[in-house]
Amino acid sequence: MRKTLFRMMFVGILATAFTTSCSTTLPSIDNSATSNSLTGKWELDYIATNDGKSLAENFPMGAPYINFVSEKLVNASDGCNSINGPINVEGKTISFGNLISTMKACDGVNDYAFNSKLKGKLNYSISDNTLTLIKGDVAVMRFVRPTTLNGSWVLEEFIAKDRSAKTLDQRFPNKKPTVTFQNGQISGSNGCNNLTGAYVAIGKTIKMGNIATTRMACDGVDEFAFNDRFNAVDSYQIENGKLVLYASGVKTMVFGNLKQPR
Repeated sequence: MRKTLFRMMFVGILATAFTTSCSTTLPSIDNSATSNSLTGKWELDYIATNDGKSLAENFPMGAPYINFVSEKLVNASDGCNSINGPINVEGKTISFGNLISTMKACDGVNDYAFNSKLKGKLNYSISDNTLTLIKGDVAVMRFVRPTTLNGSWVLEEFIAKDRSAKTLDQRFPNKKPTVTFQNGQISGSNGCNNLTGAYVAIGKTIKMGNIATTRMACDGVDEFAFNDRFNAVDSYQIENGKLVLYASGVKTMVFGNLKQPR
């Protein structure tokens, strides 16, 4: 009888526990803080220097970045060497410990400007997927979540220096210019001839280098106007799936993603 009573009590407890677990409302996952999270990779968009050079000029081998693995560990690149080491995040401050770096020599890279700012205690703020590191009351570096130029793009808008009313089809009657960016290399067409070259993109700045074209003659194609504008590009934005190129702050070309339905 006592065994029977014990079994009945045990079954009752299990039933109560099962009912309670099924009726319990699990807490929802809050994803609203994702864009404001320090964790993850950030790519340099601005650095305080006195040399007047662009990011692409200071870091010709590629964009410096910082990757917060956790609130205790960071790895990074200064545009030349790899860096890793301890950090401590408390509130809106980051304290950098003894960071260790590889020891490559890279001509023309202003790695000192980057490394010298990752020392001691810095304040930080995150807004609109932009991370700002602050020393005292001065913003010393700004980072953004990585974007990529990689892919193929087709010209949709062209603003030539002559500001004429020519349409895109009138300027490029055979085919529209295209460009492919892939890991520092450029290929494409100016509407007549094939082009190849190299580029460095850091933050919103971009520097073209050694752009060469084939030498086919194409009547009625504004290839020289395209080449002139393309070689002068020094910054870009990707907005709503469009690649917008600028020269000295002036919008000169807009490309659409070649893989999108047209």
